[in-house]
Amino acid sequence: MIKKALTALIIILIALSGSFGCSRKGKFAPWITSHWEKIKDGYIDAIVIDAENSDLVYVVDVCKTKELGLQPNKVWKSEDGGNHWKEDPTKKFEDIYRIYRLSLYGESGIFVDPLNPKIVLKEAISPLQFNERSEDGGKSWEKILRGTLIVPKNPAIVYCVSNEGSIFFSLDFGKTWKRSPLPPISYIPSENTFAIAVDPKDPNVLYVGSPSGLFKSVEGNGNYEYYPVSDSVDTSYIYIDPKNPNSLYAMSHNENFFATFKSYDCGKTWEKMGDFYFNPLFPGILMKVVKTKTTPPLLNLYVSLDNGKNWKLTDLDLDENGIYSITTGNDNAIYAETWHGLFKSVDKGLHWSQITNFQENYWQATEGNSCFNSRFLVDPDDPDRIYWAGEFLKSDDGGKTWQKMNFQCSKRIHGSAIAIDPYNHDIVYLGTTGTEDVEPLTPEQFSEQGIYRSDGDGKSWVKLGLNGCRISAIAVSPTTGIVYAGTFYNGLFMSKNSGKSWERIDLDSDPYISISSLTIDSKNGIVYVGVLGGGIFKVEDKN
Repeated sequence: MIKKALTALIIILIALSGSFGCSRKGKFAPWITSHWEKIKDGYIDAIVIDAENSDLVYVVDVCKTKELGLQPNKVWKSEDGGNHWKEDPTKKFEDIYRIYRLSLYGESGIFVDPLNPKIVLKEAISPLQFNERSEDGGKSWEKILRGTLIVPKNPAIVYCVSNEGSIFFSLDFGKTWKRSPLPPISYIPSENTFAIAVDPKDPNVLYVGSPSGLFKSVEGNGNYEYYPVSDSVDTSYIYIDPKNPNSLYAMSHNENFFATFKSYDCGKTWEKMGDFYFNPLFPGILMKVVKTKTTPPLLNLYVSLDNGKNWKLTDLDLDENGIYSITTGNDNAIYAETWHGLFKSVDKGLHWSQITNFQENYWQATEGNSCFNSRFLVDPDDPDRIYWAGEFLKSDDGGKTWQKMNFQCSKRIHGSAIAIDPYNHDIVYLGTTGTEDVEPLTPEQFSEQGIYRSDGDGKSWVKLGLNGCRISAIAVSPTTGIVYAGTFYNGLFMSKNSGKSWERIDLDSDPYISISSLTIDSKNGIVYVGVLGGGIFKVEDKN
């Protein structure tokens, strides 16, 4: 019955589509570089652009109440494309929301190509499911990207915002997709909300509303250079080639699977190397996760020692839960953090032994867990000294025995990032985050989140600041001594006095972007900042 109704709806839309009279052939060309500019404060929940006058923009901001959650607050109007705003009490919330939802979701999430009515896009019911595309009027479907489809009436371009906030575009009504040069949209994953609209006159111009304000896309680079890493939606690790600092490797770890990308020009352009883990410090080892076709499907780790020509099954049991992170030490040891605990290999990844003292697994229930990729650290000068921030553990014998670091905190607070001062390896910086899978953190627990320092290799700790921030990455510059701290949904900070005070680095005017990795190129004076949603920012490392 549902299938028949859907087919009937598609037939009706196909019949109506001939009146659009649009063409993809013309002067339109996607911008090569673009960035976001913040044009309004507030929590923006809906955006409507006038179809005839694209300078006329309406937005709804909302406020959060304990009793009812998010509630509409005011309707704002701009008559100059977002440069100036004034409240418009004549507009009703329900009218703005109705027009906005129709522009975003179309007729029941079905979009027909006005140039070829047999081509149809269908938006998924759930963000975890794939959107679909048909070339025979809905008789058969193929999966395309996951995320929110944005289909302007001008069919020159179609957008899709992934669940991670990265933006893709298609110039052939969803057949092929490319990553937009725009940085990812930041929003709160637990609320999974953002508003988006496309300028009907210039489809390059996007408006995005989020809890952090209203943003508009502008051609060219912003204050900090941003470059997407191919089609990746996650930048878990950034490695610098030890032989050539202009060559970078970015590794994506998404839903247990790895992908490695390489850049020869300091991150401006990227090419995909393959679906495996690669670290240029150990170029002879490749690792990948393969899902079996059994019921239920299991996950196995394979390793290649001949540049991918042959792959060998390892004895690391991942079962259905998978792997969280991989870290290589400078003594040819490899460490893998899985949902079952920490494992170590001393024969290039073929055989693994579990390291004890593993406690409760909480990361799978931690919001934004894909941002926290810096919880395990091997001292670069002493391969026997290892820190495991997640469990507040330290080992001085390569993981054979472990000691609990003298870190006092609530049970729901966990270590989330760790780094060593390159000038003095006894100075350790530790970031924390809380888990809210059962209930919200108390005010006291919330304030325990932040960044700490130990001047005695973990024996005692002092709170430095960033109270309430969920620290996802830490890096200390070996040339300037600046401490950089990335957070989940609170942006990037730096301290020029060893953590005594902090200042925000607003990447692309967005203070709420989530940081997933930090790497410092001391030779070129660059901080590479990987973000949730994929891609890297480049920040100059200078006092």
